[in-house]
Parts: sequence; C-alpha cells; structure tokens
Amino acid sequence: MEKDEFKRFVMIGALNTAIFYGLYEGLYFLSSGLEHRAAMSWVLAYSLGSIIAHSTHRLVTFNSSVPIEHSLPMAVGVYGCTLILSTISEVVLIEIFDWHHRLAWITNAASFGIIIYIALRHLAFPTRLSIKETE
Repeated sequence: MEKDEFKRFVMIGALNTAIFYGLYEGLYFLSSGLEHRAAMSWVLAYSLGSIIAHSTHRLVTFNSSVPIEHSLPMAVGVYGCTLILSTISEVVLIEIFDWHHRLAWITNAASFGIIIYIALRHLAFPTRLSIKETE
C-alpha cells in the first residue's frame, strides 16, 4: 500500500462518509414511526453511498486504470457483501444490544470502512491484472 494512496483513501473516505451519514440521517428522519427504521435507513443510505464511493475511489483514491468491466462487478460484490454483514450488525447492535442508532452507525461505518478499503484495493482495483483478465 502506497502512503499517498492511503491518504487519498482517508480524504475521499471522509467525504463519502459525510455523504453516507447525511443520507442516513435524512432517511432516518423521514422514516419516523416505521419499524426497523435505523436498519432501513442504513440499507438505503449505504446503497446510494456505494454508487458515489465507487466513482470517487476509482478516480481519486486508486487512480485506477483497471477496466470498469472488472472494477464495477468486483466493487458491487464488495459493497454487497459488506452491506449484508453491516446490516446484520446494525440490527444486532440496535435491536438486541439496545445501542443508540448513531453509536451503531459510527461503529459499523468505521469497522466496515477498513474492510472495504482492503477488499477494494485487492479485488476491484488491484495494482495488476492478469493478462487473461485484461484481454
């Protein structure tokens, strides 16, 4: 991992996290009175935020020349898997352990952010693709 790349990840990650959090809070506010509103807001905000995150990480963080035909499906897989796992975590923390929804949000965002960085770097935006994958 190059030092400048990690700095870019932190800067872009902070921007993406702010967007994600804004979406989450807006959806949480709008879903007042609905059952499982924190989890529902998490899923929708995460899904929308992932679209933005893929673009910003592709263009800025990793400055990637990996073909979109490779990076997009891999990123969708990364974001899809982490969406499922983080939503389960969100429900467990809030509905079983009775955590405040914002504490669960920050815990999940920080924990899964690290996992996402590692997975994107190695799966969606590898430093090299095999010859077979680039043909």
